[in-house]
Amino acid sequence: MVRATGQRTGRAARGQERVRVALLIPTHALPPLSYVVPARLRDAVLPGTVVVAPLSGRSRLGVVLGPDPEPGRASEEVCSVQQALSLPPDLLETCLRISESYAIPLPTVLRSTFPPGLDTGRFLVARSDGGSPWEPGTIVSRAEIKKALGADGLRAAEAGGVISLSPALPERKTVEWSVVRGGAEPDLARAPRQRGVFEALKEGGGELPSVALLSGTGAGRNVLRELARRGAITLTRRPEPAPLFGTSGGDEAGVEPFRRDAARAVGRGGAFVWRVPTAGQADAVAAVARAVVDEGEQALLLAPERETVDGLVRRLRRALPEGHAVAAYHGGLGRDRAAVHAAARAGEVDVVVGTRAAALLPLARPGAFCVVDEPDGSHRAEAGYEGLAVHTRDVAVVRGRAEGAAVVCLSPVPSLRLFAAGGRGRSRVRELPPRQPAGWPSVRVVDMRGSGSVLSSVLLDACRRFAGERRVGVIVDRLGYAAVVTCNNCGAVARCPGCDVPLSSRDGSRLPSCSRCGRRGPGGERCAECGSDRLSPTGLAVERVRDEISGALGEPVGLITAGRREQDDSPVVVGTARCVLREEWDAVLIPDIDSSLRASGLGATERSFRLIYRAAETATDLLLIQTRVPEHSALLAAARGDYEALAAEEVPRLRASGYPPFAHLAVVSLYGPEEKVLGAVESRLRPGLAPGVEASEPVVVSRAGGPPFWRVLLRGRELGAVARAAAGAARLAAGTHGLRVRVEVDPEEV
Repeated sequence: MVRATGQRTGRAARGQERVRVALLIPTHALPPLSYVVPARLRDAVLPGTVVVAPLSGRSRLGVVLGPDPEPGRASEEVCSVQQALSLPPDLLETCLRISESYAIPLPTVLRSTFPPGLDTGRFLVARSDGGSPWEPGTIVSRAEIKKALGADGLRAAEAGGVISLSPALPERKTVEWSVVRGGAEPDLARAPRQRGVFEALKEGGGELPSVALLSGTGAGRNVLRELARRGAITLTRRPEPAPLFGTSGGDEAGVEPFRRDAARAVGRGGAFVWRVPTAGQADAVAAVARAVVDEGEQALLLAPERETVDGLVRRLRRALPEGHAVAAYHGGLGRDRAAVHAAARAGEVDVVVGTRAAALLPLARPGAFCVVDEPDGSHRAEAGYEGLAVHTRDVAVVRGRAEGAAVVCLSPVPSLRLFAAGGRGRSRVRELPPRQPAGWPSVRVVDMRGSGSVLSSVLLDACRRFAGERRVGVIVDRLGYAAVVTCNNCGAVARCPGCDVPLSSRDGSRLPSCSRCGRRGPGGERCAECGSDRLSPTGLAVERVRDEISGALGEPVGLITAGRREQDDSPVVVGTARCVLREEWDAVLIPDIDSSLRASGLGATERSFRLIYRAAETATDLLLIQTRVPEHSALLAAARGDYEALAAEEVPRLRASGYPPFAHLAVVSLYGPEEKVLGAVESRLRPGLAPGVEASEPVVVSRAGGPPFWRVLLRGRELGAVARAAAGAARLAAGTHGLRVRVEVDPEEV
């Protein structure tokens, strides 16, 4: 019988007879289990070792956490060791801390250290019991065994030790290689084409994929065949090489201004925030990587999107001295990710640039972790997407502390929760000298109070003035014709009288309606706040703004969103912020900053500041902003690029409101029948809260296309206490049929 043990103990030495193993089953309900280590495996089993162990007659993959502190509990044995997947002890420590601090099941965190595509449906035939159709030592798939023995036969074979789980990394595609034969010195004086290919092959180390060799020399396959006929080379098939790229140097001028500060951070260690303009981030990142490789260590650079990753790889290849290896790591690589994973853990690549999926990539010689564009929401995985529901910034800080590496977070406008963490105990984050943007556009704020117009004459005049041979980008961060009804006098938003939800428009009728109850209409004839009868739809969306500008100018206007690009070579282009801010414009216009400034929830003001600041970085000549709150402090601070002013006002507000980093939150979402949700909260969740942790009343949340769910907010001063309460909430689902629970600790938005 396998018995549950506690969550954590100290590190084990070799030769342990009993160990605790976290089986890789992603649930809060299954604690680490205790297993006997057979004598033949004791020298190979350490904390972080990946093993195969039985559970209810089935082979499971698991990670050894340490020795079992209570001898005699275990009775089942570890089956085998998978050294190719095992974790360094420091990375295991990181996983334990992340699981404990963010209420994520430990198996889920541990699985994030493995490469994608791991085949866990392979079995090794350990012995023949007379009825098995396979010889011992054969690798057989689960499907083959089921077909031959049936489901019951599969279970019996596993339980009896006839077969054992034998996971494997994805096999790399085999390609043709050209290899110089030992001692071959053919006479190629009269065959210049063959001589050129042969010399290129020798310069490449004597073996290269044939496709790469032919591409580099411009030769045809007939040249290789002739060299093989002469006995100069051998053509053979091997797995294709890992996608590691060599550095060439020669383009280091932009890196030099950043090298001193980068070397200081890498040399001192700890966590740093570095305010660097967006245009200079690639060079700052290269400076960090240079400082790391100069010490003979590895750097892991984390970027929010694939495009940014690939761009940084190209920059690093030119910016780092010759003789280093750089690799990308993201979902677009397919099977190549497993090869990069193996190269990183073996120390064969010096710099890895990846998305959030790389946050727990094992490194042989970790020197620094660098988070690029730190506030970007893509650094944190949403439910159903690859990665952990933890910001890579927080993963990097935990890794840096556990693995003794520096952490550098870059952004022109870093998140206030990171900036405010300076001087706070073990989580202290220091600041490197900030860099100022090389230029700043003229900024004009258009006061829309008292106006019922969607677009001001000032904005339309700017479109006309810049639309000659220059480009205008218009930022609208809502799709469709979404609008809310607001008061032109005071700016208050009209709400559904029954649901207290802002009325919005998202269909072809453009008539505002309630997204919860379906009520349609303008929401009343007078403003509920000031009594004015001057109500109009605002909260602009891309389609409406595009139509309005096109109608006023009498010419086509382009559109760029994540899913559409239409007429994007037009002088004026409307698009969402993420798309518009990727390009450079002569003028950038924000016709509806109020929808961001007036948004509710944690971080709305900060996000508004960041949008305006990034728009100013993107505009070379003019930034124009329409608003009904022209004296808003965040707007004015962003218009002059004054991050310190934002921090001076918002950080005390974070402290007073009990938001990170001064206190911690957990959002608990509960899905199921109302009586079960409310019963679980009142009878199990609330009574189990530790002192110092508070729980809000359950709030019902509607969702389009599905039944409502309930949300409870946990709050406390200590991260660990809040996380333990959140993990306890997640375990409610295990004991309540028909209840599903999802938790998120310290979300970026609430």
